Amino acid sequence: MSTSELGGFLADAVTEVLETMFFTTLAGDVSPEAPGAPWIAASLSFRGAPPGRFGVRLPLTAARVIAANFLGRDEESLSGREVGEVTCELANILCGSLLSRLEKNTRFELSQPAFTFEEPGGQAEGQPVRQRFELEEGPLELWLELDPA
Repeated sequence: MSTSELGGFLADAVTEVLETMFFTTLAGDVSPEAPGAPWIAASLSFRGAPPGRFGVRLPLTAARVIAANFLGRDEESLSGREVGEVTCELANILCGSLLSRLEKNTRFELSQPAFTFEEPGGQAEGQPVRQRFELEEGPLELWLELDPA
């Protein structure tokens, strides 16, 4: 499967999941995030045919808005741990949606996602498939690494 095909599957998964589960949509233009703003990332591994790893990362301010939407709560009432747990759930749901598009008749086992807070300016490097989406809340970066068969 080509990188462009995988990118198309990622775009489809992101659009569907964000609209139905997190009540947000892709945006054309986004204001740049504040310099020095922290980011949050979540990643997981999966077994199946093919096995691999998947992850998301976004500015903490954007993650807080998305978490509030998902939980139906005010942003100010959320702890950092709750934002991290929702970011893990975002990674989990996106990965499941993507894998169901890649291999419809394959069973996958996903590990429990883990989140980390990141310094500003980093990026998901070294992953064969990496895509950035612009949301009203800020950028969302996804990466996918499939193990060779």
